[in-house]
Amino acid sequence: MMVAKPRTSPISFVGTLLIAACLALTACTSSGPANGSKPASGTSAEALAAAVKAVDGGYAGDYSDPPTSGPGPAKGKNIWVITAWQQVRALAYQAEQLSEAAAKLGWKAQTCDGLNNANGGMANCVRQATAAGADGIVLVSVDCAPVRQALVEARKANVKIASFSGFDCDDPTQDGSSPLFDAPASYSADMPKLADFYTRLGRLRADLAVAKANGKAKVLHVAFHGIAFGDYVAKGFQEGIAACGGCEIVGTVKIAPADVPNVRQKFETALVQVPQANVVAVDVDHFFVAGIQPALVSGPRKDLIVIGNECQIDNLDYIRSGRGQQYCFGASNAYRAYTTIDALNRVFNGERPVPAGVGLQIVDKDHNLPAPGAEYVGPVDYTGLYEKLWNG
Repeated sequence: MMVAKPRTSPISFVGTLLIAACLALTACTSSGPANGSKPASGTSAEALAAAVKAVDGGYAGDYSDPPTSGPGPAKGKNIWVITAWQQVRALAYQAEQLSEAAAKLGWKAQTCDGLNNANGGMANCVRQATAAGADGIVLVSVDCAPVRQALVEARKANVKIASFSGFDCDDPTQDGSSPLFDAPASYSADMPKLADFYTRLGRLRADLAVAKANGKAKVLHVAFHGIAFGDYVAKGFQEGIAACGGCEIVGTVKIAPADVPNVRQKFETALVQVPQANVVAVDVDHFFVAGIQPALVSGPRKDLIVIGNECQIDNLDYIRSGRGQQYCFGASNAYRAYTTIDALNRVFNGERPVPAGVGLQIVDKDHNLPAPGAEYVGPVDYTGLYEKLWNG
């Protein structure tokens, strides 16, 4: 899950991702088209063909290998991995993978739980890392704005800042000021900025809805509201649905971090209000875990096309079961972790980070689904390739 400043929450995602229950309810439901997604007379053959082509490419995925040249391991580094909230399974897994990659370089790594920013928990982690003499910090689903002053203090102490999945302060969703990250998240040359990645993810989700509904998608959209990555995912999705012509968003459920405990109630209420919906698109896989999956399994609507997001391990089981959630989008958390550590190593060696080859891949019951109990890791041998790079 992710974060932000005036219009965003202190948690960012992708991710991950992902905020578990904690506070009070403020979700908002509407039954009309969202953000200008207006119904049209019909979907053109060209628009439908374009969506089908994008989905075919999505099943193949757009992954590539990491860079083949770079510096050797910086010696004796101590890094802190700061997550938004360790109670979220995906964030804990991302922290594990970052620590594993750091160990390959001979570094020490420890994780600090930002506690969903209760009592300034995220900034407290940054300050603890600085006081402990950390050489580097990796932010996991923590954006710049809510920890800005703590990052300024860390930089004065020569602590290097890397982002796994947080937005820097120069992003419009933050305060739009000077960047503070030494190694911003950059997954591939095609998606050099975090905003590019999440916008493309949203657009591919829209293409999937259009293609699976044969150009007649009537969508109930469960959006992560007031969160930086959620804004970009929603933007790409809404643009894709609007481009369809014969598709529309017939209802929107806006879920802020504080609303997660009530997501099932909000979802069930909204679904009743839009009986014409044939697609459910949920912007964060954790929302299924928090209540949408049991609502779908026990509910009367078995005809829905149900599209999730980032392929958490629980959601892979839902897809495998053939009930409720049917699709997710694999963006290997493990590959992203190794990419992030490589970027930090380059910064320690006085070099600029370079993008890797993390892509997106559609996962359903018949395509790209890992073995039961396994995380989605993607089609690239990132571990072997990075070890070869670092040892070379």
